[in-house]
Amino acid sequence: MWKNRFWQAELWALLFILFVLGLIGSLFDKAALLIAVVLFFYLLWQLVQLSRLFHWVFISKAIYPPSAPGVWGEVFNQLYSRQRKHRKDLKKLNNIVSEFRDSTRALKEGAMIISNLGQIRWFNKASAKLLGLKPSTDIGQRLFNLLRHPDFIEYEAVRDYGKPLTIPSPIDGEIMLSISITPYNKDQRLVIIRDITEKHHLERVRQDFVANVSHELRTPLTVITGYLEMLDPDMNPNLAAVSKPLAMMRQQALNMGHLVDDLLLLSKLDSKAEANGHKEIDINLLLDSICAEARALSGDKNQSILFHSHTNATLKASEKQLRSAFSNLVFNAVRYTPANGKINIYWQETETHLIAKVEDNGPGIDPEHIPRLTERFYRVDAGRNRSQGGTGLGLAIVKHVLEYHKAELKIVSAAGKGSCFCCYFPKD
Repeated sequence: MWKNRFWQAELWALLFILFVLGLIGSLFDKAALLIAVVLFFYLLWQLVQLSRLFHWVFISKAIYPPSAPGVWGEVFNQLYSRQRKHRKDLKKLNNIVSEFRDSTRALKEGAMIISNLGQIRWFNKASAKLLGLKPSTDIGQRLFNLLRHPDFIEYEAVRDYGKPLTIPSPIDGEIMLSISITPYNKDQRLVIIRDITEKHHLERVRQDFVANVSHELRTPLTVITGYLEMLDPDMNPNLAAVSKPLAMMRQQALNMGHLVDDLLLLSKLDSKAEANGHKEIDINLLLDSICAEARALSGDKNQSILFHSHTNATLKASEKQLRSAFSNLVFNAVRYTPANGKINIYWQETETHLIAKVEDNGPGIDPEHIPRLTERFYRVDAGRNRSQGGTGLGLAIVKHVLEYHKAELKIVSAAGKGSCFCCYFPKD
């Protein structure tokens, strides 16, 4: 502070006056009295300037500061400069806020800011329309008191915002909303609400179409398969000349049957059927029986198929769905692992998860294909899959079953180094 030229001038002026008056006062033996009088008037002058500052800052509406000599003039000028800069910054901020509000009003998606406790701090017109909110009454309310759908309450309780939540609108059950929450700062969250009614309707149409077509295909397939069984060259020697085409027809009809079964299972998983069919499952018994079936499927490939149990923990789940998921993983390993290969199945437990793992030393998969393996009908090698009877739906079924049971599939593989498929089931 003392390096400032105004403060230095003020200090030197005061010292000079005190020195001169001190010399004069010493001639009349009144030096102390004169110095006290000067200091009194100096203090009085400072109080007057302080009063002017207070009046300008807190009482007066004047933009420009009062004039004053010396250091007080510098104080007034500095405050005026900062005040002017503050007004400019405030104007810029108001313009930004105004542009932000205009842009959010134009959004078709609802946008909302809530606190960490769920209190609504701001929302745009789209949010008000989709959720039936009113700015005059709902600002400051807890969102979870206004949006009482059980799935949303659970979504907020878990606070796993990795995937958006789909629920019906509270004002119209025919409108489907996708809600995603993004935490930011320490005590704020951004809520984005989208109207996905049309997308949801198209998805339902697709699911119904697949389910209906699969059901309709079952009857003709049953008839075709039945007649093909009757046309057995072993029972009718006259058909010996066409035995090979008949065998191919039976195989293709069998493959088609498997495809229809997989499509029907996926339709049930999409519609969340069997919601109340959960019971305690002994996973050791389940995987042991699947291993026995896998050895039968392996036939003369002479593969080593071993089950390693490291826990007796059970799962509360749908046995039919788990059998389908685990069978797909194990049977895929049998199909793609070469003769004399090794397949190991594990049932393990950690502090947070129960893990079912299938490892093989087969040809492996390039990492670029792994993110798409669970897509329906996706094939790493289309020719190989068809020759081995795959439908292209096995891993899609595994993914849906695990999602239905709030579990996760992780795949580790590399070309020429085998594959490992891990199913992580969270402990309750």
